[in-house]
Amino acid sequence: MSQLESTLKDLLVREAHLKLSREQLMPIWAEKEAELRAMQAAKPMFLPVFSKRRRAEYETRLTALLEVVGILRKGVEVIDRIEPHVKKLIEEQIENILREDCAEYVQALAALRQKEDWARCLDRVSEKIFEFARALGNVRNLACSGYARHAAAYSQGAVQAFTLAVEAAKKIEEEVVLANKISDTQARQLVENGFNLRPLPKLQQTEYGVWVSRISALPLVEAQVQFDLLIEQTTKLHAKGIPELRARAQSVDEMQVAEVRNFLLAAWDQFRAEIASEIYPGDTEASVAETERMLLSKAQISVLGWR
Repeated sequence: MSQLESTLKDLLVREAHLKLSREQLMPIWAEKEAELRAMQAAKPMFLPVFSKRRRAEYETRLTALLEVVGILRKGVEVIDRIEPHVKKLIEEQIENILREDCAEYVQALAALRQKEDWARCLDRVSEKIFEFARALGNVRNLACSGYARHAAAYSQGAVQAFTLAVEAAKKIEEEVVLANKISDTQARQLVENGFNLRPLPKLQQTEYGVWVSRISALPLVEAQVQFDLLIEQTTKLHAKGIPELRARAQSVDEMQVAEVRNFLLAAWDQFRAEIASEIYPGDTEASVAETERMLLSKAQISVLGWR
């Protein structure tokens, strides 16, 4: 075995003995704790004639039981304290192995990171919607103030404002296309590597530019109605739609991360099965004690800054 594999095997053996030790201790501890509570609850009355002898007997039994419970409790506390550290070390080892030897896992991790790119697109969509809303408000004001009713024509300033609003709308649409492309790419990469997971949300195409162009061809009275509808829709998207998309993406991301981690956990279970035949109950006490010493030594080295 390589040094890396040997390290992982050693940690897996330690983990197995910690689990076995817990399984051995917990039933006995629960039994003795119940016995202790019963003894304390049934503390006898000490009459003057018999008090000294009976008190001594009771206190002797109570002291002995307290000592047993204390030892068992300490044993469980030791396991509770060191087991998470051992598991963390094992996970780091398996993570390294998968990163080096499993292309599917590496590709899945890369796909997960695309959520950050998608989120940045969504942020830009939010910014572009805000900019579009300002352009829309400007064009509506200019359309009203410079409208020639007899010719049913907008002023040159309003025409230019319409053009700027269309351009602002196109910037939203460009970001939506990019966000959806990222979602599609991520979904494809995950599926290709064996992870059939729920993809990041897709954004609905806005087509605000087409809407503004249609408004520019309408008489002012009809245009005002369409301005109100468009402003209402953009306001709703900015205030409610974007936060909802962000929340859905967070939920999807958490699910995806959990599923990819399950791949690591499956490998972990496989490694556990491979060393199961080498776990002997007679070695458990010594293994737990040695693991505690090992972790204490690591902690001291870390505090002192050694490597």
